[in-house]
Amino acid sequence: MSDVMALSSESTQNIPQELIDTSQKRVLIIEDLGEMRLMLKSYMTSLGYANIDVEPSGQSAIKRILEKQYDVVLSDYNLGGSIDGQQILETSRKNHSQDHSTIFIMITADTAYESVVNVLEYQPDSYLVKPFPPAAFFRRFDRVQKQKKTFESINAARKNQDFEGMESQAKAIMAQYPNLASECLKIIGESLYARGRYKDAKNHYMLIVLKNKNLAWAHYGIALCELKLGAVAAAITKLEQTIRLSRHFLSAYDLLADAHEDQGNLNDAQTILSKVLEVSPRSSERAIRLAQISIQLNDWATAEQAYSRVIRLTRETNYEKVEHYYEYLKCLTNLMSSGADNSKWADKFKRTLIRLRSFGKTNPAAISNSFRIEIQQYLARDHLGEAIKSWKQWNRLIKSGHASALSSAQKHTLKKRLGLL
Repeated sequence: MSDVMALSSESTQNIPQELIDTSQKRVLIIEDLGEMRLMLKSYMTSLGYANIDVEPSGQSAIKRILEKQYDVVLSDYNLGGSIDGQQILETSRKNHSQDHSTIFIMITADTAYESVVNVLEYQPDSYLVKPFPPAAFFRRFDRVQKQKKTFESINAARKNQDFEGMESQAKAIMAQYPNLASECLKIIGESLYARGRYKDAKNHYMLIVLKNKNLAWAHYGIALCELKLGAVAAAITKLEQTIRLSRHFLSAYDLLADAHEDQGNLNDAQTILSKVLEVSPRSSERAIRLAQISIQLNDWATAEQAYSRVIRLTRETNYEKVEHYYEYLKCLTNLMSSGADNSKWADKFKRTLIRLRSFGKTNPAAISNSFRIEIQQYLARDHLGEAIKSWKQWNRLIKSGHASALSSAQKHTLKKRLGLL
């Protein structure tokens, strides 16, 4: 590590330093390899940054990134867990937890990332492919800093919702720096759309497409405007085109599913959500939505697969919820009711029920709901004896206070169904 520090000092000698106190700025390093974490931290320390948080996993990093504002985020792409660097970037941008002034640099050993980064919807400010020398890191970081400085006034205008100011400043930057034209054109479209000038925004994006028909973000911009103008069919066509140009443009899938669902085309919405999960397999939010639409279609097999994915992705995280287990158990109950491979579904039901009761053991309502769904599946399979046994166990837990009580009417209905009256 002393060699790394020496390289860091030597490589930063010719880097112009901003006349600001970088030691007060917040840095987040997300990297699962200990040696790489130390190296990146030493690089940032050599640049004068002192307020540095380090996280080894995507899950813990997302928690931090939603709680704090960072000036710099350095994230590995493949973190070895259920959440990768691209998801962290997407989460921070979609939830606005990090604003446009935040420097986000992706670090990856995956050379395939180079071929897709330019068509990703949420692009990092820059990226580095491992292995890279210290000098390459500092050159790249300095370049990003300068670009952020160029757009500093636009970011301030955005925060103040001065959308007209954003547009005029973007035009000025584009005139001075033609190489930043693409980013400036995006900002102008954003400004027009934010001011409710949907026809003007649509025309703006259409002019861009005339010059370069392969810009997925411009087609997506047209689709957004078409939806605001009530042209749903035209928006659907543009969203499909966006996806053809960039299969990684995740919001296009989401918006396309919205449009199909609003039109009552649940089968089409289900198909789109299945496709986006092929591109973004670790998105629990999209998996939940697929499950909910599949339930509306009585497609219990797809709903079961989707909730199984949700449970797998959220287990032992802050996103694990008893509601997901209830819904999954309902899917399994319906599959067993249809008579499809009962032993397979019964085994899954049993394992999921054990996990639910372990996860919700301090929640009396969760315990009661677990018994309610257990009894329902026993009755659906005509296992009356097992259902009665479950009720007796539930009743003991109610009396001891470990499970929430039923109302008199609920208790009467349940006992009637069990033949105990």
